[in-house]
Amino acid sequence: MLALALGACAEPVQVQKPGISATFSDGRFQVTWETAQTRKGSPLIAGSVQNTRGGGAVNIRLQVDTLDAQGKVIATATALAPGYVGGFSRTSFEVPLEKTGIGYRVSIVGWDPAGSGQ
Repeated sequence: MLALALGACAEPVQVQKPGISATFSDGRFQVTWETAQTRKGSPLIAGSVQNTRGGGAVNIRLQVDTLDAQGKVIATATALAPGYVGGFSRTSFEVPLEKTGIGYRVSIVGWDPAGSGQ
């Protein structure tokens, strides 16, 4: 529950225009992402999450807000970063998007401790 509460407090901190990559840290994880497309041309955010502390994590939940020209959210997508992410290790993720926008806000909205992180 503590991990869920701490993860829920993580603020979305990065807004970027399409085609630009970004990196941010929420104190526990460092997230690097960029806009991309599936083979069929559908939009997505692709990147990696690095655990910047000792102790593992699983079920890292990401949220991507698609923004219009005024900075208003026009769509929201969520995804899990797959697998166990041990201390100081990383995993890749992809978040399929329903629509493209002028910018994106990527955030970690939760995670669960695992292994020595319990």
